[in-house]
Amino acid sequence: MDQLDVPKLQQLRDEYWHPLCHRSEVGEPGHFVRLTWLGDDVVAYNDAGSVLVFDNVCPHRGARFFMEASGNTPLVCRYHGWCYRNGALRISRKDEFDSRDIEQADISKLHFAWCGDLLFASIRPRWDLARQLTGVFEIIADTSMAISSRFDFNSYIYECDWRTAVENALEPYHINLIHSDTLASLRLEAGRNDLFASSSVWYSKIQDARTDRLLKGMNRLFALGRQFEGYMSIYLFPFSMLSSTYGFSHSLQNFFPGHQPGITNFYSRLLISRCREGVAADALQGFFESTAAFNRRVFDEDHQMCKRVHPRIWEMNRPMPLSRSEEKVAHFRGLLRDEVTNPMRATDA
Repeated sequence: MDQLDVPKLQQLRDEYWHPLCHRSEVGEPGHFVRLTWLGDDVVAYNDAGSVLVFDNVCPHRGARFFMEASGNTPLVCRYHGWCYRNGALRISRKDEFDSRDIEQADISKLHFAWCGDLLFASIRPRWDLARQLTGVFEIIADTSMAISSRFDFNSYIYECDWRTAVENALEPYHINLIHSDTLASLRLEAGRNDLFASSSVWYSKIQDARTDRLLKGMNRLFALGRQFEGYMSIYLFPFSMLSSTYGFSHSLQNFFPGHQPGITNFYSRLLISRCREGVAADALQGFFESTAAFNRRVFDEDHQMCKRVHPRIWEMNRPMPLSRSEEKVAHFRGLLRDEVTNPMRATDA
């Protein structure tokens, strides 16, 4: 495999659009979500009804505005009281500063765009979001607009290279061995892969008859638009995935490179779909609690295996053969090679 040096990795982060959160996660004034990528923080925040995305650094002396992963609080720097409110930076004791130094001070904002109710951000995008999401834009938009809220937020460090974590999430080859008591119980079929310029989708029917029958029976409880009756996993190059079983809930996952090699900042959100009118939300509390626990087990099983992968495997430039069930891995590697050899591939397409 080609090596991916730090400048190339920063380019992947800075020039692609990345899904950060669902609209419901920043739905009220003061709501925020904070994620870490390559040692930096990015925050999505609701400022009096308007969403903004910015670097989590106060422009005064560099203190971070937020330390928590999510919450609801004013956008205030606790160091010296600088704050952002109603679209403007408010500077504590502004008269003490030289006006020539202070007039241009502001938080560092990122570009952002919506695909339905899913918020994407980029530092300096090569193209618009719809172009990057060719082949999956409508799927994501329809899926996101059926979601009501976030049920679970899970974040921790994967002790492996981000590419190892992504490849693991892309292939079903390991499921029977690593997830024998979790995902393997669904008996997912080989399914089909749809491959696009910067994304891919795996569709797989559930072959465990009892589970499939139970899930089909639950259709009457949800107000869904687009639905795949099985397991669907959308990969969004380079760092993210959106997966779902029957459309009842959705796992938004980010595998952001850490501040040093061999570290991945992993985030997953369990986003739940809207109930049909007349169905009480708490009637599904147990189902979603079970789903959240199931997902956490799967992610931990993945992590335990990923950290067994040699930390320098990506530097060894050795052959890495792939099976037919690892088609999406081959697609991912092809996208990476294109970035190394011709980073403007998609712009010229």
